[in-house]
Amino acid sequence: MLNRLSAVLLASCLALPVMTVSASAESQIRQKKFNFNSGSSTRSDDSFWSQRQHRRERRRQRARSRENEETFNFLDRTRGFFSRSNDYFDRSVRYRNAQRFRERVRLSDNDGPDAASTGEKYHTYKAGKPVALADKTLKQPRPKGAVFASASGTVVDANEYVDVVQLPDQVAQAIFKALKQNETDVSLSKSQVTALIKAYSERQYEPLWIADNKPSSNARAVLKVLTNADQEGLDPNLYQLSSLKDAGGIDNLASDAVALAKFDVQLSAMALRYSDHASSGLVTPNKISGYHDLTPPKIAAKDAVASLVNHPAPHDWLMSLHPKLPAYAAMKAELIKLGAGEREIEQIVVPAGPLLKLGVEDDRVPILRERLKQLKLLKNNDELALSDNQASDAPLFGSEGAVLAADNTSRTVTETDVKALKAFQKSAGLSPDGIAGKRTINALNGKKAVKRTVQLAINMERLRWLPRNLGSRYVFVNQPAYKMQIINNGETEWSTRVIVGKPSNQTYFFSDQMERVEFNPYWGIPQSIIKGEYLRRVRDNPSYFEQRGYEVLNNRGQRISGWDVDWWNYRGGIGVRQKPGPKNALGEVKFMFPNKHAIYLHDTPKRSLFKSDSRAYSHGCVRVQNPRELATQILGWSQDKIASTISTRKNTPVQLKNKLPVHLTYFTAWTDETGDLAYYNDVYKRDMYLARALKAEKTALR
Repeated sequence: MLNRLSAVLLASCLALPVMTVSASAESQIRQKKFNFNSGSSTRSDDSFWSQRQHRRERRRQRARSRENEETFNFLDRTRGFFSRSNDYFDRSVRYRNAQRFRERVRLSDNDGPDAASTGEKYHTYKAGKPVALADKTLKQPRPKGAVFASASGTVVDANEYVDVVQLPDQVAQAIFKALKQNETDVSLSKSQVTALIKAYSERQYEPLWIADNKPSSNARAVLKVLTNADQEGLDPNLYQLSSLKDAGGIDNLASDAVALAKFDVQLSAMALRYSDHASSGLVTPNKISGYHDLTPPKIAAKDAVASLVNHPAPHDWLMSLHPKLPAYAAMKAELIKLGAGEREIEQIVVPAGPLLKLGVEDDRVPILRERLKQLKLLKNNDELALSDNQASDAPLFGSEGAVLAADNTSRTVTETDVKALKAFQKSAGLSPDGIAGKRTINALNGKKAVKRTVQLAINMERLRWLPRNLGSRYVFVNQPAYKMQIINNGETEWSTRVIVGKPSNQTYFFSDQMERVEFNPYWGIPQSIIKGEYLRRVRDNPSYFEQRGYEVLNNRGQRISGWDVDWWNYRGGIGVRQKPGPKNALGEVKFMFPNKHAIYLHDTPKRSLFKSDSRAYSHGCVRVQNPRELATQILGWSQDKIASTISTRKNTPVQLKNKLPVHLTYFTAWTDETGDLAYYNDVYKRDMYLARALKAEKTALR
């Protein structure tokens, strides 16, 4: 027994030096051929080791390091005397799953570039709380008296020794009392209250709107502006004067000082409120959601009060505050035509079914025809004869005129029906093919009846958020229309189709300035997209990015391998970008206006998506259908110069000599090239959220 044990020990001792030498030699070879500690290979190694060998050797090294994580556990009898840690088993499972489920596919449509716009929220809108137009600290004004020098040489104001007296003007005295004792029955913002009380105080509480003991002509003109607020998409109820409501109108207003004082203060307050709403809108857009990044033009309360006090025609000044864009004028004209307090009618619903096109016979055709009549796109014979003798009414939808219904009872689609359908489709942002398919019927019906006066008022509110001067030449993107235009001195210079963000990755509503055009761009993947969409893939396959033509960069901008990144504990600090080329997600060119949302305009290799009527596919950026033409319009280069620049396949940024304003907007009602109004689907449901915000503001002000 001892001899056998001695033989085994002797054999073990003889084997140990051999194993040591072998391990040392292997270590020297590894150090010579690949530096694993640095995580990178050298040029001299490339001729001996292939990239595949490097990866295999790294995997073996990681596997060996995991095996060394065995721990001595006296208590764990289920695994034996020597057991492996839970961390080891978790990593082993992940490693085997990575090998088993590794994907080798090209980027899908959802893997494209774009903004880091996920995670934004729509908020419960909270309106500001107005305060009463009053100030209990007001002191009774004193009449101007003599000032003389005393025997001691000091200046003495005689009024300091005179009892407080009533103001000579009884209306002024009543205004002072109303402001001091909170009898105005009006609430405004704190800054408006301060500015208005100060203005009255500086003029010794003399009335602004009373002349010869009755409302002045300016008062009547301003009151008319407030009464017709619905023509501007505003709510007239927000500007009502309780003093006139109680009196039954301005002509029945009592001539006593108290009634005139209350009328004067209320008219000043409502005109001030109107000026704020006309210039900036009722709603603070950035409080609706993070997708709004706007700074509406704002008139300081003190400046607005000064204009009301000093302007020779304050009603003209109030009207000058509204936007001057043609789209606003068109919306206002449509509101006037529809009339205030338009009576709602029951909407005719077209049933779903097969395509309705020219020559098709179907029981739904008469229903379709009635719905088109309801939209004022078809008229009966007697209606058409009557309208021939009157001024023609523009249709509610589109730029086409109302047409004659050939046969009200026919079950066959006629050419007249097709013409009316095309007019509707054009106005609704659909392809005007004259065929009533699923999308057209859904647009005709809607999920619920929409009152156009409300929709127009909502879009007029949005118009007030824009800068009053958009620029003499600017880029204008309307997201619901999926359309981009270059506007030059009010005229459309060029336009194209665009793709905007998905409802989950919405394109923001904001304005900026384009600074450069970049040919053959890199695409740097935003960190939010890396974390939100790619981590699962690179954890399964650390070479995921390199296999698809991407570069992985460390925080110093140096290229590294995806295998050198701990994707399981990734918190940021690693850059990933796609190299220029025909497969680049940004295409051949991008148009940069640096902003905190990482949004820009760019090309795309996926051209087929532009054929769709609804084009909300991106992560938030705006994809342009004709980017080379856009580059020509912006840079003034020839097509040949642009083509030759792109053909180099080299990243080429070009700075603009003059920055170009860019406005990414959201309007579900807007004018087309002919100046007629068109209506679009509310792709992000922002009309609904804005309607709620408007309701909250109106409730707070009433």
